[in-house]
Amino acid sequence: MAASSHKATDENVESNDAQSDGVVLEPQPSDDPNDPLNWPATKKYATLAIWSLASFSSQASAMANLQGYVLQAPLYGKTPVQVSYSISAALAGLIAGALIVVPLGRKFGSCFCLLWSTVGVLVTAIWSALMTKPNDYNAFVVSRLFAGIFASPPLILGSATVLQIFFLHQRGKCLHILHIPYLLGVVVGPTFGGFIVATHPWPIQFWWTVGMNGLLILLIVLFLENTEYDRSGRQPTAASDPLFRRRVKTHLYGSAAIEPVSLSQFFRILGNEFLIGLSPISILGGLVLLIDFGFATMSYILSILFLELPVSEGGYGFNSNQAAAFTISQWIGLFIAEVYGHFVSDRIPLWLCRRNNNIWKQEYRLYCTAAPVIVLPIGLGLFASALQYHLHWAVLALGSVLIFAAGMSVVPIIMTYLCECFPDHAPETSAAMSVYRLGFGLSTNFFATPWISKVGVGWTFGMAALFTILASLILIFLIWKGPEARKVGLIKADVKEQPV
Repeated sequence: MAASSHKATDENVESNDAQSDGVVLEPQPSDDPNDPLNWPATKKYATLAIWSLASFSSQASAMANLQGYVLQAPLYGKTPVQVSYSISAALAGLIAGALIVVPLGRKFGSCFCLLWSTVGVLVTAIWSALMTKPNDYNAFVVSRLFAGIFASPPLILGSATVLQIFFLHQRGKCLHILHIPYLLGVVVGPTFGGFIVATHPWPIQFWWTVGMNGLLILLIVLFLENTEYDRSGRQPTAASDPLFRRRVKTHLYGSAAIEPVSLSQFFRILGNEFLIGLSPISILGGLVLLIDFGFATMSYILSILFLELPVSEGGYGFNSNQAAAFTISQWIGLFIAEVYGHFVSDRIPLWLCRRNNNIWKQEYRLYCTAAPVIVLPIGLGLFASALQYHLHWAVLALGSVLIFAAGMSVVPIIMTYLCECFPDHAPETSAAMSVYRLGFGLSTNFFATPWISKVGVGWTFGMAALFTILASLILIFLIWKGPEARKVGLIKADVKEQPV
């Protein structure tokens, strides 16, 4: 794209006035004040805040019983492993929902899908909390499956929203802001659940999420607007309509989509998700996500198991309260990831861009993974040593901090890179990557224990550290040959190198 006179500073990106010390705005905003690119910064960041809260709330709700399912086993007459299938059901729902929501978002609008999916999360939480009879096991697992399905839209549609309202030089930071609450919800939900089941009946671990989702529903209805904008001249919502009428059209009827989506288009969008997921650039990025995020997730799941095992069996003998408190180490890791992303995600790529005569390449995003890919195997090594030699729990906690700080930093960086590779298919890209990201976690319950039984916990996580080093080699290849890889695939990735 040729350079344009539209420039702005980071502090005033909604202005179209040229600034001598600014950057070229990409994409180019129109002259329409209703163009989401022209929204005031306060409105943009309020929109991002609601989507981020939704990302947190959905995951905290879906994973609410990760530390409490063991207490449900005697009620249902099942083993803890059998009850843990409810976690796998929620993960399967997250994958299925991610694939389905993209065409639904195109047909009805992102706000409509977010509102009613949040209602679904709230209803399934109540459903799960009421499954307190011995014969309710199957219904409980089904309730968690639907909880996962309804919990998937915030990150998928939220990623597209970021690309629709923020400029290229802001997207890294903003996608980081969106992803970290999503990842934090995976940890905070179970942590609260662990504290709750230590002193209260297990259904309370679902009831507390009802109020949070109720507040979110209110925020969506009152403040959220669709960000889809047809740059050929038509708008998704008539700006002249009264506020109440716009809210009804957006949230009740889902009539804010730019153009109708037929049944054939619905399935074409589904097909695009698979085509994008199978393109070379997506496979390489997806493998990095699968390895780095997957082993970070596995360390989280298995840390709870080893913390609560008796000392005589190689564990730490923690009670539920102590195990829940331990997970605060992962909160710290996520906080470090958020700070790292805030200060690095856009600065390093833009610095590299300036050194390249202000010509932008998507691969500049990947340089931000340099620190995380060094720290991640170190964290996994500490984690392995602590479990193998039964070192003090503080060593295990330090390993968890490093694993989460590094592993969770990689996720938004890779997602920003891939969404910018497919800018016209950001939701499809996010949905396809959810299969890579969550597939490992879905299968952890089935392969982790046999793996540990065969080689020992030390070798298991030691090998995980080696696998993450191999993943860093994939990143080096993408930095080196990414422009060529973007040219290959049934859906071609963006190969433009534009001034910024």
